[in-house]
Amino acid sequence: MDNNEPLIKPFRANAHLLKLLGDELIGDDRLAVFELVKNAYDANATSVDVILNLNDKHPNIIIWDHNGFGMTKEDILNKWMEIGTDSKRDQNKARTPDLNRLPLGEKGVGRLAVHKLGRHLTINTRAKNSAEHKITINWPSLINEAKYLEDTQVQITQLPKTEYFQSETGTRIEVGELNNIHWTRGDLRRLKRLLTSLISPFKTVSDFVVSLSVPPERQKDIADMLDAKDILEKALWTYDFIIDREGRFSFKYSFTPPQTFKELASSSAEEDDSRLELLEPSKEEELARDKAVRESLLLNQEDLNGIGPISGRFYVYMKTPAVLNAIGSQQLIKDYLKEQSGIRVYRDGIRVFNYGEGKDDWLGLNAGRINMPGQKIDTGMVIGGIDLQLEDSNCLKEKTNREGFDENDTYKRFRWIVASVVEDFHIKHRKDREALDLYLKGDIKDTAPATTRFSESIEDIKKTIKKYGLEEEMTNKVIQIESDYLQMREVTLSSGIAGINLAVIFHEVERGVDDLNESIRRSEDYETLLKRAEHLAELLEGFAPLLRRNEQRTFNIKALTQKIIKLNQHRFEHHKIAISCPINTGESESFEVTAPFGLLQATLTNLIDNAIHWTSLKAEKEGTSYTPAIRIDSLPNLFKDGPALVVMDNGPGFSLTPEEAVRPFITSRPGGMGVGLYYSDKVMETIGGRLQICDQDDLDLPESYQGAAVVMIFSKGR
Repeated sequence: MDNNEPLIKPFRANAHLLKLLGDELIGDDRLAVFELVKNAYDANATSVDVILNLNDKHPNIIIWDHNGFGMTKEDILNKWMEIGTDSKRDQNKARTPDLNRLPLGEKGVGRLAVHKLGRHLTINTRAKNSAEHKITINWPSLINEAKYLEDTQVQITQLPKTEYFQSETGTRIEVGELNNIHWTRGDLRRLKRLLTSLISPFKTVSDFVVSLSVPPERQKDIADMLDAKDILEKALWTYDFIIDREGRFSFKYSFTPPQTFKELASSSAEEDDSRLELLEPSKEEELARDKAVRESLLLNQEDLNGIGPISGRFYVYMKTPAVLNAIGSQQLIKDYLKEQSGIRVYRDGIRVFNYGEGKDDWLGLNAGRINMPGQKIDTGMVIGGIDLQLEDSNCLKEKTNREGFDENDTYKRFRWIVASVVEDFHIKHRKDREALDLYLKGDIKDTAPATTRFSESIEDIKKTIKKYGLEEEMTNKVIQIESDYLQMREVTLSSGIAGINLAVIFHEVERGVDDLNESIRRSEDYETLLKRAEHLAELLEGFAPLLRRNEQRTFNIKALTQKIIKLNQHRFEHHKIAISCPINTGESESFEVTAPFGLLQATLTNLIDNAIHWTSLKAEKEGTSYTPAIRIDSLPNLFKDGPALVVMDNGPGFSLTPEEAVRPFITSRPGGMGVGLYYSDKVMETIGGRLQICDQDDLDLPESYQGAAVVMIFSKGR
């Protein structure tokens, strides 16, 4: 043989691979049991018993499925003993008879989860028209006595007489020589919670029942765990949605305040076959879309490729003591939310671990609430479920370790779509949430000056930081917050600009400081603390331009409109928006103003941004029959205050009242901060003018611009 001739050899797997796949791939004992129960579902079982015999002379764990397929001798040899088998994948992935289930597992390694639990395995199994078979494995001996995987020896016995399956089929797994026999109260409760969450709590009927049995003396550890139905009916808000396979969106919303809050009215809303407005995508989310719809503001059918239809339900709570007391069962609700809150994912009614588990925040709800605490919900306020169909969601691939989906492009789109649905709930519940907050504040007596409260809170934070040894990480950020806040106060009080009223911003900062202090006391993780601190700093920095002593100069308003048109021309062309500005062509009268040019440029840009967004959105909804249009024009003599500049469009108009539109943090735009119009309003106050949102009847507007009209009115003296 020529020494240069290449050798062709197969890979060989060391027997130790069994330990790696079983013991080290599965995260913990609970997840191992969870995986074995899911295997029982795949086996078409109607029920499964999980029995923890922890106090026996020889402790063991039993997972016993009833009426499942069981295994014949051929199944054991050709499927069960073949690691990574394709028996549930691709062309072999078929629905089961009678119960019509698609298999959840497809990687062929879930059976090795037993290795995580203990060293000795006994399996009894019986298929239809077959004898009962028994498999016995001692894992350490199996691995130690064989060098390679093909050398391992497993004992399989056909029983002359049945041991467990006299009249039914199924599989009974008994794991002995447990790796962990010291299950704490918390371990048992977490397992119970996990098994309970396997089946969606929102399904009234299930063809798969899971029961957990623990030693009698340990029953007290799980006896007081509540059933979902005891808690769900006490939610303040419920929200149901369906996205069908064509991308049509339907929702049903309701708000039910406590009966003792007589001044608050319940409310509801619903709509069928509409279009879901999407959050502004990250670059990754944008690139994960089909090129044909990449710039769309709305959900499209293409966005559901590999995902299929999506439905879900949210139950939302307020954990404020006054609300919980009014509802009743305060401690029970708090305990249940602590253990069971979050938004989970289910496929064919069976849970995909680990979404909605513990500290998992796959939708970024907690960060969103840090930024807008009065407008958003966090994971601890919601019990939710997202339902997928296994057959249609084939491009959402579960990780081998069973902790979520692979984060491929399909998953990025799925997460973005669900986050956009949550944002739709945020917008729908805003008015009711605000009414509830105002009702609760009516009972609060707090007469301490704001600056005093703020100073006390900051000093408290400094002491807490020192107590918990966080000086190096947090001190600089807290000093920055304190400095910016006090400077902001000083400028607004001493600059003589009477029009500025930033009380709401100050309130948000003060509340944020209180939240940060409480988070430190609760010893929350460093990343959460840092996000809270950074949000406070950003909030102050965002309004800094409003407080700077901007240089005043006199200029013709035409100079401003010309610059704005030039800066935004590419955007108008990109969105196919017809833009007109008669001032620039001499068709409308121009006028002079004395003001900071930069502030007015920022203000007019805000108004243009809004007009571009809403007209583009309407264009998507109505199609080619509609052409988006924006007009910037002068109104030199309409208002007695002085000349005015109007931005009008043919979009959908305002869904908010004029009073609501200029309030901070109020928005009907998904993902919006709700500060653009508030900022613009304060700029106009700063220069002695005002911002006015006009009804179409107030202005003599061309018929083609019957959407929104926002007017910047200048003082004659300026």
